Amino acid sequence: MIKKTIIRFMHFMYYIIPIHIIMIITSALPNLKTSNKIRGFLLRPFFKKCGKNFQVASGVILIQTRHIEIGDNVYIAHDTWINGTGGLKIGSGVIISPKVVIATTKHFYNNGSVSNVKSELAPISIGDGTWIASNCTITKGVTIGRGCIIGACSSVIKDIPDYTFAGGVPAKIIKPLR
Repeated sequence: MIKKTIIRFMHFMYYIIPIHIIMIITSALPNLKTSNKIRGFLLRPFFKKCGKNFQVASGVILIQTRHIEIGDNVYIAHDTWINGTGGLKIGSGVIISPKVVIATTKHFYNNGSVSNVKSELAPISIGDGTWIASNCTITKGVTIGRGCIIGACSSVIKDIPDYTFAGGVPAKIIKPLR
């Protein structure tokens, strides 16, 4: 029990506090390419893996970055919420538009009650060159293929194949892009 508490405290001090401080200090910077590159550069060391030219707008919330892998040339727009607890891979050239939610966890539901203690985890993978439009939600266990476009306000609860335009609630394939 004490060892677990110490590990949680160390995680809090090494990951959560520095990321929070970086986001607070850089929140005064405008959401311009140069400012977003500065934010991305400062955040890079806190990820499991992070490629070059990582850009992060202000207002982004990042949880459990040590389980998140990011490719090259990735942009995350303002007010996006990302929980990497279950594992998250974001390929190269991915654009994540404003107010997207990426959740690798979900509350455990049992006997008519939702737990705030127990969670279900599953990884998410977003393929190279994919664009996630504004206000989308991507849930645990989903793989979105390469070169996809996910339409605005969609809820992705099932896998999306490569080079596909998908949208809706829940997201369905609308048309192939090739």
